[in-house]
Amino acid sequence: ILGSCAIAGLARRRGVAAPILLVLAGLAASYIPGVPVFRLQPDVILFVVLPPLVYTTALESSYLNLRDNLRTLTLLSVGLVLFTAAVVGGVAWLAVPGLSLAAAFTLGAILGPTDAVTTASIGRQLHLPRRLLTVINGESMLNDGTALTVYAVAVSAAATTVATPSPLEDVRSLLVIGAGGVAVGLVLGVVLHRIRMRLRDPLVESALSLLTPFTAYLAADSLHVSGILAVVVTGLYLGHHAGQAHFATRLQDGAVWRVVTFVLESVAFALIGLQLRPVLQDLGRSDPGRLAAEAAIVLGAVVLARIAWVFPSIYLPRWLVPRIRQADPPPVWPATLVLSWAGLRGVISLAAAAALPADVPMRSLLVFLTFTTVLGTLLVQGLTLPRLIRRLGVRAGPGEERADA
Repeated sequence: ILGSCAIAGLARRRGVAAPILLVLAGLAASYIPGVPVFRLQPDVILFVVLPPLVYTTALESSYLNLRDNLRTLTLLSVGLVLFTAAVVGGVAWLAVPGLSLAAAFTLGAILGPTDAVTTASIGRQLHLPRRLLTVINGESMLNDGTALTVYAVAVSAAATTVATPSPLEDVRSLLVIGAGGVAVGLVLGVVLHRIRMRLRDPLVESALSLLTPFTAYLAADSLHVSGILAVVVTGLYLGHHAGQAHFATRLQDGAVWRVVTFVLESVAFALIGLQLRPVLQDLGRSDPGRLAAEAAIVLGAVVLARIAWVFPSIYLPRWLVPRIRQADPPPVWPATLVLSWAGLRGVISLAAAAALPADVPMRSLLVFLTFTTVLGTLLVQGLTLPRLIRRLGVRAGPGEERADA
């Protein structure tokens, strides 16, 4: 924790994207003699790290802005996740000898969700238009629920030889899990807001706020519905009604959550870098050339699948439906290109890979391909994204509210 926060602080002073520097430092540290082997514990990520990070993003998001971009967010957080799982699964099944179709689609589901931490920090530094950053953050909040639901179905198919449910049952399960998570989050948001309005004690309210994301996640998880969507909806509801809270509570909550987010993000990205040694150890004596080729193919499929989906999903509805085009004119193509290149993967994909049951065929290879894809998107896309934004001139206009306002 100390090392992660020190490196993140150095990155802030130098104006560098902290997640990239943390991953590189973790990679280097994993091979220092005497450094213990850190194995990513999925429960730590799914129950401790992910809920507060998603919650703070939801708190800071505008419900009204998300509502205005609902069509785009739905196409990205649901359609793109399913498309990515299908494309990456098909490519991996063809490229990796002996990989079952169910295991290949499990890999596609693992690599479906994006991580907006790096993109958001770059976007704020370079003053991206607020709407573009709203879409990027909203997508990363909502697509976790879709990806983890598809992941659960794919894992059950890959790990067992029992007949798997029909596609219709899978779709029904996806809808029930998603709707259940939204319902739990909405109920909890209403209840907690009324409690906070009666407390009127900044210290007690901040303590309750710290417990909120874990309460929402565990309540939904105990009902076997989407914990991530429950956290998102709770955060959006409380953030939308935050103006009714006492000013001292708002100031204190903001300070507390900034510190919590800083520490959790720093540790999470350092852990990504520290995974290199254990991942390679699990592969044993596999052919390095073949592994590199398979990793490059999967990384390419993830990047190209996003580009192939983003452009049609942005422009086709406007071309086909004049009413949509009149109410919401299409964005300029440079902004769409930035959105298509902003598909960085992060700690949620690694946590899902680490949580794979031992009886999933070729589990070690799936974890390795996940790690290399996460690392590849962070380094390749993360390092080139600022240059792309500057080269294309994608900035908030003079009359437009800036993303960091």
